[in-house]
Amino acid sequence: MPRMNIARRCLLLGSFALFAACTAKTPPEAPKPAAGPAAPITAEVIAKLAAADAKDGKTDKVVHLCAGCSLGMDGDEKFPLKVQDYTMHFCKQGCLDKFQPDPAKAILAMQPK
Repeated sequence: MPRMNIARRCLLLGSFALFAACTAKTPPEAPKPAAGPAAPITAEVIAKLAAADAKDGKTDKVVHLCAGCSLGMDGDEKFPLKVQDYTMHFCKQGCLDKFQPDPAKAILAMQPK
């Protein structure tokens, strides 16, 4: 039986290692910790909403400017979020997604332009 040269042996071993790596089972991802409870809607949150509401010149309990864009862009009625008596309009789903998990926390962190 002819002897394999070193290059063939390396190729054979490399192929086996690649096959083993491709067929190995990956461990399941650890579950992500659940988010804590949302912050309460306080008087400070309502005051920030009132200020954001007035920024467009109308006090109608509708924040027409996108809070996700620091009130720098017009919001769209297609992306609403109700917070107590106020309705906030966001310019896109991504901005709305920032506020939905914890609206009070996001509103308090808002830095209007």
